[in-house]
Amino acid sequence: MEFAEGGDLASYTATGGIPLDGVRFYSACMVLGLQFLHRHNIAHRDIKVANVLLCSDGYAQITDFGLCKEGMTFDRTASYLCGTLPYLAPEVIRAKYTRTADWWSLGVTIFKLLTGTVPFYGANQHEVLKRICYEEPKYPEDITEETRSLLVNLLKKDPAQRLGAGEHGAEDVKKSPFFQGLDWEALEKKELEPPFIPGGRTHSQPEESLKLMAKVDAKVWEETEWALVELNYPFSSASEI
Repeated sequence: MEFAEGGDLASYTATGGIPLDGVRFYSACMVLGLQFLHRHNIAHRDIKVANVLLCSDGYAQITDFGLCKEGMTFDRTASYLCGTLPYLAPEVIRAKYTRTADWWSLGVTIFKLLTGTVPFYGANQHEVLKRICYEEPKYPEDITEETRSLLVNLLKKDPAQRLGAGEHGAEDVKKSPFFQGLDWEALEKKELEPPFIPGGRTHSQPEESLKLMAKVDAKVWEETEWALVELNYPFSSASEI
């Protein structure tokens, strides 16, 4: 994996929410990431702030595909309970869900970016599960109408009524008033200026200057190669890393 200089988005919410322009930019990046996955019939199943990395160019990138499930067309269901508790959709808890569960998790992630906390929490696991299934979130009074509308529609407990549930998925999410005026094509081409550049690098600065130049002792590298051969474990040459 390439080095994500900005770390994960969880580190930016440790002391509270982030500015709205950042929330809009990073959530839009996530929408494009989910659109790509769903277009290839892949459900991520573990969208959360800790699984979104901030790269050196200031763009957010979804990571950790260990719980992904292939073959998830928009109407195909899965039953395996997996994910991270506060981000689980109600239908995942009931063990019958479609890839629409990813849009619920996106809603929880956006809520976390805005407020620094998740919408459903409790003293124990049972209490969290109960609130996810039966209670509505308490939205901050100072959020914009567009922000509230997006969250309400992403956090619909009935997956059939949830934003992004239809066959067009991400395209419906993109049309939310929350993203009004955003140039999606420019975002996909990385032509928009991010709200924050890790390390102070300008967006136009080439990434070549940021590559890590690892120096590995020749003897250590040779011993590592032999160890990998003995384990019959595939490895890449230094030029392929």
